Order: sequence, then structure tokens, then C-alpha cells
Amino acid sequence: MTDSASKARLVLIFGMIGIISVVFTIISDLILLGRPGSGYSFFLLPTECMAWISGWRITLGTFLGVFMLPFQIAGLVPLYIGLRPSGKAVPALTGLIGAHGLVMGVAFHTTYAFLAGGWKLYHSTTGPGGLVTGSEAGSFIGSGTTGLSAGTEGAGPSALMNDFQFYWKLIIVIMVTELILLSALYIITVLKGRTLFPKWMAVLNPAAIMTTVILILLALPAPVGGYAAPTMLNLSNFTFFIISTLVVYGKLKHDTADA
Repeated sequence: MTDSASKARLVLIFGMIGIISVVFTIISDLILLGRPGSGYSFFLLPTECMAWISGWRITLGTFLGVFMLPFQIAGLVPLYIGLRPSGKAVPALTGLIGAHGLVMGVAFHTTYAFLAGGWKLYHSTTGPGGLVTGSEAGSFIGSGTTGLSAGTEGAGPSALMNDFQFYWKLIIVIMVTELILLSALYIITVLKGRTLFPKWMAVLNPAAIMTTVILILLALPAPVGGYAAPTMLNLSNFTFFIISTLVVYGKLKHDTADA
């Protein structure tokens, strides 16, 4: 077996593992957050909506995603092999950023279980029939909640939810930053022409794919949009994994045929 044939086999195997794991993670998104509605209306929903999601959906949706997400790292192998002709440093750095971004994705997915539990607790103590109602609930909601930082003064579900949402937003900032860094490295390296990717593949970078996916999801009407919108992150990964696997595998198979 030639070197190109061996690499092509690795690309196909690891690419398929990554793609299959994304499919299961998309299913977990649907279980956890899917609901009838438009894509636009989903993006306007606050995390508080988690309070009314049934317990079995929260448990199954969260832990199916947490279990499958790490396997998505395998989907980065085609990217690494595709960039490898450019040298050692950039492909390794790109793979590291991508892998860390997926690890942060696990943390992000996990936060929904805590947000759901927190909001259920909040409404059990401040809502109708709860422990705190009326003016007491109003003062309870306002105790120490600025929405800007964690570790707020005060106690109770209100302060707890403020902290939960702070960490949730912090994870989003980290993920977006890593997405931009990964895409920038990918674009620059591909445009230099010393990779297995054709230069036009620079357009199909992770950030551009995610932006396109989000715009499409925003335009989807009810009830499809409400089920598709929660999959935006993993649908973007799914698209990039398929494209990168097919392109790199095709290039290596072509090189094998010419050898």
C-alpha cells in the first residue's frame, strides 16, 4: 500500500467517525432543544425556556451529546492531513485549536442541563404555587443580578442563574474566538497553495460555513425552523467534515492512481 493510499484510508475512516458522531450530536440537539416554531423565533428564546422542557429530554439530549461530541475530534484528521504538506506547525496548531473548540463544545452542551435545572428551581420558588410570590418574587429576582459577572452578591436561585448564564456566555465567547482563529489559519494556509486543498476551499472555511448555516436557519419557517435551529453548531461541523473528508480523500486517491 502506497503512502497516499494509506493516508486516504485514514482520512476516510476518521472522517466517517467524525461525521457519524456529528449526526448523533445533532439528534441530541433535537431532543434537547427542538420545538415547533420558526428559526428566527428560536434564536430569540431566552435560556429560561429550558424550565419547561421535560426531564427525560434534558437527560437524554444532554448526555447523548456529551458522549458523542468527543468523537468529533476524529473528524479533524482529514483537515490535519490536508494541511500537512504546508509543514508541521500550522497543521498541528490548527488541529489543536479545533480539538479544543470541540472540547469547549462539550462544556457548552453540558451547561444546558444545569441551566434547565436552575430555571426549574427558580420557577419552583418564585412562580405560582412556589415558595416566594408577589412582591417577594420581584425583590428576589433583582437581588444581585447584573448579568455581567459571576459570583454576584446575594443568594438564592436568582443569583445562581446569573452565575450560570455568565459561564454559559463565557464559553460562547471562547468558542467563537477559536472558530475565528481556526478559520484564519485555514484560509491563509490554503491560499498559499501548499496543501491538499484547492485554493477555492478557502471560501468554505468553518466560520463562513457557520455564518451561512445560521442565515439559512434564521429564514426557515415554522415548524421546521424551530427544530433545525438548535443544530446550528453541529450542522456546521457536519458540513465542514463532509467537505474536507471528500476533498482530501479524493486528492489522495487521485495521487494513488497516478503513482
